[in-house]
Amino acid sequence: MFQWPLAKLDVIQSACAITGDDPPATASDGSDIWNTASPVYERWIAYVMATHSWGFATQTIVLQPSSTPPQDTDFDTAYPIPSDCVQVIWVKLNNNSPNTSNSPTLTLWKIAGTPNGPMIVLNSKGGPPPPLTPVTPAQVTMYYISNAGPLCDISNGSPILVNALVGFVAGGIYQGYHEDLQTANIEYQAAKALLQEARTRYDQQKPKRQFFNSRIGAVRRIRRPWPQVGINNWGSGSGGSGTPG
Repeated sequence: MFQWPLAKLDVIQSACAITGDDPPATASDGSDIWNTASPVYERWIAYVMATHSWGFATQTIVLQPSSTPPQDTDFDTAYPIPSDCVQVIWVKLNNNSPNTSNSPTLTLWKIAGTPNGPMIVLNSKGGPPPPLTPVTPAQVTMYYISNAGPLCDISNGSPILVNALVGFVAGGIYQGYHEDLQTANIEYQAAKALLQEARTRYDQQKPKRQFFNSRIGAVRRIRRPWPQVGINNWGSGSGGSGTPG
């Protein structure tokens, strides 16, 4: 059975094993190595979490509408974004597929800045504006990456993902504690390669997506005969030039 670091202290201790430094025995012990590695860990775990829709760090929530309408009149309703949202993955209106709308003329949603902070704006009443009276209340669901709660605990990550985080922290120790930027960059590049591998391996667990078959592409793949010889064709007969164009 394999083991890998789970807690913040474990990750920093493993990074110190790479850099050759004495690891902190406890968290927040006031040592120089902890004071260097702790903020490095916080910055890189935020980066690692935000770069992919890890299942253990995502949440689905039904949004509640704001009483203030959007400033952009192409949309009829604004929905505040949860405070723990790092990145929006998709927004769904009622039973539609994510990122599709029941309005054929308008984009379903976008993120817009407002005096009350960023919000999701969309046509939940079946627009286009002026707003229509909905037959039934619209339900707006958002799927997003969260930075709070037990779902974003790195202990739920894969060994490859956690080892990528260890590499990032080791790079930060080389950069901040040893002032060795060259070695730090080597660690960063290796960690990014591990992070990409972790993304690939994680996505292999997801259901396969159905490929979109373009009708135009299908037509282009079929070999068709050249136009027949004759008038208004490419032939050399009456009215034909003998060459295309």
